[in-house]
Amino acid sequence: MSSPLRFSDHTAFHLQVVRMSVAAAAMSLATYVIGLLIPTNGRVAHALILALSATVLGLAAFPPPDKKGWFSVSLLGLGVGLLGALAFQWLAHSTPGYPWFGLGVYGLSIGVVAGRDLRGVRRFLLPLTTGALVVLATFVEMTFRSQLHLASYVPSFLAEPAYGVVYGFLVSVALVVRQLHWVQDPVTKAFEKVRPTLSGEMLELADQAVTLYIRTQQVLRDRHANGTPTEPALGQSVEKLVLRIFHMGRQWQEVERGAGRTNPEELTDRIATLERKIEQTTDAVARKQYVMAREALNTQVRYLQDISRNRERVMARVHNYLATLERLQLALWNHKGTDAAQLSDEVQPILDEIDDIGQEMDFSSEAIDEVTDVAESTDTPAASAEAEAVAVAEVATEVAEMAPEVAEVATEPEAEPETETATDETATDETATDDDTKVDIDAEAELAAKAFE
Repeated sequence: MSSPLRFSDHTAFHLQVVRMSVAAAAMSLATYVIGLLIPTNGRVAHALILALSATVLGLAAFPPPDKKGWFSVSLLGLGVGLLGALAFQWLAHSTPGYPWFGLGVYGLSIGVVAGRDLRGVRRFLLPLTTGALVVLATFVEMTFRSQLHLASYVPSFLAEPAYGVVYGFLVSVALVVRQLHWVQDPVTKAFEKVRPTLSGEMLELADQAVTLYIRTQQVLRDRHANGTPTEPALGQSVEKLVLRIFHMGRQWQEVERGAGRTNPEELTDRIATLERKIEQTTDAVARKQYVMAREALNTQVRYLQDISRNRERVMARVHNYLATLERLQLALWNHKGTDAAQLSDEVQPILDEIDDIGQEMDFSSEAIDEVTDVAESTDTPAASAEAEAVAVAEVATEVAEMAPEVAEVATEPEAEPETETATDETATDETATDDDTKVDIDAEAELAAKAFE
């Protein structure tokens, strides 16, 4: 997996390091010259110099984008730098004294000025980093001065800027925080989310798709580093295709889990039981309900058969998609050092094929959604129909036992119109039931035929 930690702009970081090193050299030379003119050993003068240093280094790291912002940012730097300098002096002269810790507190002010535009964690991380590196830079500068006295070899106005360059360079290393970004790749993020829901061959195919995606993105980054960038649409097309593979895989796993809750052997036994009841039942209404329950179970059996057959189709399609990704990766690798026009002639047909595959996967996903809905609801109609058949059979038995009484009532003249009306309503209900059942079965059969075609 690729790391989500990205370094955004190497060129900008190098420029920031150069500016900060030069600013530190200039500040060191200015301090040397001011020290020759006026005494700078006092606490007030020392605090002002530290505040000015924090402002200069912070502005060198991140200068204002326009001239109007220089005044306000300079005031911010001087204020923050003065607070840091006073905190440093207080900690250095306290009892007991903590001069090195105070120096780190002063270093926070440089990070505040240099990272005033940052947001989130980096806004607090940059001051902490500059605080630590100011302590390190001061220690190295002091060691450098004691071990190598440059004033013995060159004039002091050259030696002091050299010490300043060392100090500024070490502090500027903290600016790496400005360029670090935590950007999680959408494909990697999606795979981490979908991976627990996948299993078996589908999990292997998804893992292979991620590997191909990472390799393809690496080739694209290498081309960009070599000065031959490619169209951003290429990387986006690969990303969308892999995400579609994940989406289809998750949908198909839901279909298989739904189908796994139904045992084909149990369905066969239930169908056989209903067929025996159909043969043994003499009541027409009860037989009709048993027949409806049997058809519902037969529909489930057909769905399971369709799911088993269509599984191979889904797997074959995913294999085809992965083969297309492999072709694209090899084409990019083969033209790694060529210009964009030559690469476009080779890759464009593959991109067109990827677009066609994406549309095909969208249609397949819609079909899988429909099959998923059916697979999740197949148990309910059969169970309801079977329970209804049993209930109707019991009612039919009671009606059969009451047949003599019904016959006697039917012979009475005043009851004759009601009997005919009831018979007509019963016939109408049976006809409506037949029509509804036929519509339901036809709709289910049409849905099953539509999926994965």
